[in-house]
Amino acid sequence: MPPSGFKRKAVEAALGFVSACYEDLLEEVKSGKHPTYEAAIEHELEQIRHSLERAHIAPDGELVER
Repeated sequence: MPPSGFKRKAVEAALGFVSACYEDLLEEVKSGKHPTYEAAIEHELEQIRHSLERAHIAPDGELVER
């Protein structure tokens, strides 16, 4: 059951986003893109923060860009 006030579609989109972030982070760590795990996590967190600034849940439950 989705959290109160959120439609299932919005929650699924948010969880899909988080999953994709972890997949990207894992690929970047494996490829050696970042000098340390901490740097990789900080980089991913910054990307998530940036995305959250642009994201919005529309009245119909859709996750859309502002």
